[in-house]
Amino acid sequence: MNRAALRALFGPHALWGALPVAAPLTALGLGLTGGGRWLLLLGAAATAGALLLLAAVAESGNGGASAAPRPGRPTSYAPAHVHGVRVVHAGSGRTLRDSDGRAQGTLFVFDLTVVPAGRAPYRVRVRHPLDVQGLAGQGKDGTPVTAVAAYDPEEPWRTVLPASPPPRERQRARALAAAPVPTASPVTGAGLPAGASLLVLGVLYAGAAVALVRAAG
Repeated sequence: MNRAALRALFGPHALWGALPVAAPLTALGLGLTGGGRWLLLLGAAATAGALLLLAAVAESGNGGASAAPRPGRPTSYAPAHVHGVRVVHAGSGRTLRDSDGRAQGTLFVFDLTVVPAGRAPYRVRVRHPLDVQGLAGQGKDGTPVTAVAAYDPEEPWRTVLPASPPPRERQRARALAAAPVPTASPVTGAGLPAGASLLVLGVLYAGAAVALVRAAG
């Protein structure tokens, strides 16, 4: 497991957020180990609710798109080729084929090949609001062909299209339009789907709580 996955699993948000998941799992575990039928039923019902909530969290994730760089982390800029743009529902990430992108609750998803200086290019999908003023170059039909990407050098799947990139970076992106698109491999995230860290930590918390209660008699 890489460092990003460990941060996603044991970061402060996950550590605190797992407590509401651990509570019903603890009740279920105690019920299964002789704590009484009422505790078993309560734990089962609460666990079902927690799992439904985690499923909703996973569904409302980025839909396979990149995440934003974390505040306080170093950010680099790079020009990017734009392969395509689609309109998605902001909550579920579902593609909206009959939407023009101006409807409420919609976003664009850009398919990009980012070409950083001094490192291998990579391909990533980036969610972006409807304002496309930060894009650098457009084709004859107005379709964007290049853009400026901002990314975390250590976690390149954390890539966004900044609203106001530096003028020098826009110039680099416009110049990229004349260059051939390089071969690039897709980048992957921390390896944990949305809500997975809460479930894993919730199970660990619940297991520890049940073991402590049973050891105490």
